[in-house]
Amino acid sequence: MKRDLEILISTMNRKDLSFLDSMFPDLNTSLYSILIINQTQHEEDLVSFNPKIRAINSREFGLSKSRNLAIENAVGEILLIADDDIIYLKGFEETIYEAYRNYPEATLISFQFLNAARNLAKLYPKREGYLTSSKRPLSSVEISFKRRDVISFGIRMDERFGLGSIFPSGEEQLFKSAILQNNLKTAYVAETLLIHPGKTSASCLESEKSIEATTAQKYMLYNNWTYLWLVKYVFFLFRHNYISFFEQIKAYSVGVKAISKFKKIENEG
Repeated sequence: MKRDLEILISTMNRKDLSFLDSMFPDLNTSLYSILIINQTQHEEDLVSFNPKIRAINSREFGLSKSRNLAIENAVGEILLIADDDIIYLKGFEETIYEAYRNYPEATLISFQFLNAARNLAKLYPKREGYLTSSKRPLSSVEISFKRRDVISFGIRMDERFGLGSIFPSGEEQLFKSAILQNNLKTAYVAETLLIHPGKTSASCLESEKSIEATTAQKYMLYNNWTYLWLVKYVFFLFRHNYISFFEQIKAYSVGVKAISKFKKIENEG
């Protein structure tokens, strides 16, 4: 028996549903429900007359705020996070249903996606199955999860992280970590769901914003051990040619400043 799938799309300043044509080319959208969170300050709101496609217009901004609003208003049994510039592959919904049949205890299951050249967007593990670690970098469009579990345990995206917030990435890792910290299970399935033609945070690891957000996110997990982690992470960036030998000191400094910034936010909170 199939579970109900609902796709949560975060977008901005939309006035009609035409953008869905690019996201779901030649696909039967009656096989799942769609919930669109449209963050806008325009007077003309996004309206849907299709009962399978719901639209909520929000005057707040920030990607994690959008995701949380979607979680709180979702009705599907399985929820899938989506951006508005991706292209779903034929049969993606059956891939998701099959994953939850194979890993019925998983609250969260992550998948793969392709870049514009239709190659795997990142280096993925070859082995799939249940996971007990949150170390592997996640992209939001890889993530599906069971609504009931997330709602029951009060798990949400950390609104200090994600585009439009203090730290512009890392919210996916913290979301997965929160699931694991509540003794819920996660799994990884080596199947592709979609094409993401644009850049993701995983493809910009060398940027100061990415280093800052990743370090702050790790500080939440490791506390003062993060300074040691940061040494290893900077060397990782150098070893994989994200930064040059001489940029390592600057990258470490960016991370240290991020920790100070996060500590200040925590103290003010």
